[in-house]
Amino acid sequence: MKFIFQKFSTDKKRVVKNYFYVSILQGLNFLLPLLILPILEHQLDEDKFGLIMYAQYVMSFCIVFTDFGFNITATREVAVLKKESRCLSDFYSSVFWSRILLIITVFVVLCGAVFSIERLSVEWKVYLLSYGVVAGQAVFPVWFFQGIEKMQIITIIHVIAKCIFTILIVLFVKNTGDYLLVPIFNSIGFIIAGVVSVVISLKYVKLRWHISKGFKSFYMDSMSVTLSNVSSSSVIIANGLILGFFQGNAIVGVYSIFEKLVIASKTVFMPIYQVLYPFVSRKTAQQTIRFMKKMIPIIGSIGLVLFANLFFLGEWLIKLLFSNPATYEYIHLFKIMTIVAFTSSLTMLYATLYAPSQRLFKRRLQVLTTGAIITIALGLLFTPTFGIEATAYIFTSVEILLLGMSAFFYYFRDMPAARNQVDE
Repeated sequence: MKFIFQKFSTDKKRVVKNYFYVSILQGLNFLLPLLILPILEHQLDEDKFGLIMYAQYVMSFCIVFTDFGFNITATREVAVLKKESRCLSDFYSSVFWSRILLIITVFVVLCGAVFSIERLSVEWKVYLLSYGVVAGQAVFPVWFFQGIEKMQIITIIHVIAKCIFTILIVLFVKNTGDYLLVPIFNSIGFIIAGVVSVVISLKYVKLRWHISKGFKSFYMDSMSVTLSNVSSSSVIIANGLILGFFQGNAIVGVYSIFEKLVIASKTVFMPIYQVLYPFVSRKTAQQTIRFMKKMIPIIGSIGLVLFANLFFLGEWLIKLLFSNPATYEYIHLFKIMTIVAFTSSLTMLYATLYAPSQRLFKRRLQVLTTGAIITIALGLLFTPTFGIEATAYIFTSVEILLLGMSAFFYYFRDMPAARNQVDE
């Protein structure tokens, strides 16, 4: 094994090493929900469990805005600047202070929304206590460690933080009256991870007390990516938000179980895309097309296997882990949603790896915005009447549409454009 590894180029060794660490992290992201969700479902009543899940949907939107696309655009810039220490420090400082301003701004907006919307103000403590997750995740410079290809640091910190959260939940959340401890413990885990990661990152760069004005094009790209990420998140998050707003917390708890199990399948692909992103960003358009030609059948095959496993074994897994009879009642919807395990694998290949690495931010925005608009429009139209049935069908249909649009742009726009560059 060691002999084979020695034959790899330096780039390939780094990719394999980083893939190993990110796989551990994403494996944890896959397994922990299977442990924590059943515990919360057993210990809390239907309404409070659904409330916690609904608050997580709200926080997911906040995370998109505090991220501001930096986890894509900043990673690319760091991969390019990592050998220029002064420029790298200037860039790191600009992103760090921008994130701090975003954390404050989004918190102010959240407070305004929580205290002005009755649906949220009734349980305002849950939403404000949950914001620690947003702050911790925004401060954590994943983009920096990913750009310098030190994924082991991200993995170690995340594993420790998530284990702390899980242990606290198991030890202290015993009944419905403890529901406020869930956002508190979750926030503690993320804030610890964020602070520790910043301290470690300062071994590689110097934090300056200003935001550089020399990265105008970077901020423009980040704005485009933010709009794309809002759209991408809307495809998933808006379903839960609309369902909860019209149908109540209890049914959100049922839907969130199905959705999290399906979305967990994405954790199989995220290590691949995260590790390959800096590597692919350094390639020409034609080299990337050749690389994609190899990746598409591999990713598609893995996606099909995941879909088959979820479809045939998902019902057994749900009945094993969860006790709410309402969850069993809607298992047929879960089976419909499992197709997303396949479609999202290839959509992510385009939207998470290919398009950003080639700076096709507007193309990515076009695809994801279309999905978001359709999700919200159909949700507002059908969810008030048909409830979770409509939500499940909308979720699945839009994901299939996103795959179709990604395939169209890749095969009929991007590939011809790459060939034309070679011809010129």
